[in-house]
Amino acid sequence: MTVLVERFPRWVESVELLPASARFTALRQAAEGVGATLEPAMALDLVAYAVGRDGGSAFEALCAAVAVNDPSFIASPSDLEPHLVASAALARALENDDLTASIVAGGILSAEFAGLYAPVAELPQLARAAQARRFASLRERVPIPKAELASIFTNTPAFSADGWRAGESLDRLARSTKALAEQVQATLDGLAARLEARSDATDEEIDVLWWAFSGQGGASPGLDPTAGLLRAGLQLADRHRFGIEIPTAGEILRRVLGALGEEEHVLAEVIAAADGAVELDAATAGPLFPVLTGYAAWVALEGDGEWVATAERLGVDATIRRPGYEIAAQTVRELLLVRAGV
Repeated sequence: MTVLVERFPRWVESVELLPASARFTALRQAAEGVGATLEPAMALDLVAYAVGRDGGSAFEALCAAVAVNDPSFIASPSDLEPHLVASAALARALENDDLTASIVAGGILSAEFAGLYAPVAELPQLARAAQARRFASLRERVPIPKAELASIFTNTPAFSADGWRAGESLDRLARSTKALAEQVQATLDGLAARLEARSDATDEEIDVLWWAFSGQGGASPGLDPTAGLLRAGLQLADRHRFGIEIPTAGEILRRVLGALGEEEHVLAEVIAAADGAVELDAATAGPLFPVLTGYAAWVALEGDGEWVATAERLGVDATIRRPGYEIAAQTVRELLLVRAGV
């Protein structure tokens, strides 16, 4: 049972749809279909549209999905119904244990950092739960599968049987043996992939813990202490092995940054303090990348006073105030999204 079965009726109460209506069914099936098949390349566009920003072709895709079951459906991009469908589709996508779910979770939490919210208020909570599930699944014990070897004897030639035909029996044996070999190979390949993932997850934890307790996070001789927020985010992102932040990233950064992390800072001042001393990855500018978009504007204009206005034109409010550890955690989040290839 997906999250939509339980929660979708409550989510669409604001548009006064009855659960028994054809429109309700069309909206829910559209959300289910879009969310279940969402591709990584489309994930952030859907997040952006859900929180009221330009979502590329997301709106058209949503309308087409609804029209499959309700050809009379007509909406404009600003209408509440398609935003609700987008939000519900994101909630459905978060149930998958895959890269798409990781990207959706990161996008939703980036929007929350920027002060952008979807009509479904629970999305940040669902995003954090998805991150925790993904974190746990990568670290769970890998059971050794029991290979079913008995099937190899099913078509063994019966040499004593009447009418035995050597060619036919040996052909059956060859096919059975080949099928078993393919089954064993697939099992071993899957096992190797899971063991490698678990090993990477263990190494990730060790790297993060060593960094957190080494006393070297963020600070650097000659670097403005405020710039240490971006540096700490960069350092922690570099120690991740997967495209999703560890659920305790914020708490780890609070410990590493101390008082600096608890103080509120203006994002623009943090970016300006780095003054080129911290090199961050390039990203497609937009509201879901407030740190990297602001940083890119600062670098492109060499700190000219117009860089904040440039960032604003790209959908980013660089004047927002956030605790230092949240700015560092957002830096981690954005870098991981970029490195996931979005």
